[in-house]
Amino acid sequence: MIKTLLAIIMLTTSIYAADLRLVWSDNSDNEAGFEVWRKVDDADWTLVGATNADVATWLDGYLPIGSTLSYRVLAWNQFGQSGYTNIISVGTYPPLAPSALGGEVVPSKPLSFIGPLEDNGVSIRTYRDELGRLIIERS
Repeated sequence: MIKTLLAIIMLTTSIYAADLRLVWSDNSDNEAGFEVWRKVDDADWTLVGATNADVATWLDGYLPIGSTLSYRVLAWNQFGQSGYTNIISVGTYPPLAPSALGGEVVPSKPLSFIGPLEDNGVSIRTYRDELGRLIIERS
């Protein structure tokens, strides 16, 4: 049960963490389709997707974390292929860690009560719990 649950959580994170939508201009009227090429960091270009004719958008649902992804697209038909589009690059890096964290102890503010609580049968007890939070109990 636990392994199955972990697999579902990891799968959900991978699918929904982020997607990248590519959009380009379709400048020809005789293409059979488009090829989408991607390069991860300094690796070789790899064909990662394709579309039909007149479809000038593509969604990349697999974005490896901690990489620079570069993309380019070309059109093709039975006679050959076009040149590539311009290259776009996107980083998938987590944010930098915060720094310069500081802290100081500050005195608690005194509590004040108005009215004679004892006359009404009300008693107040204040104390700090194990986490240092102020607890006020009324009975």
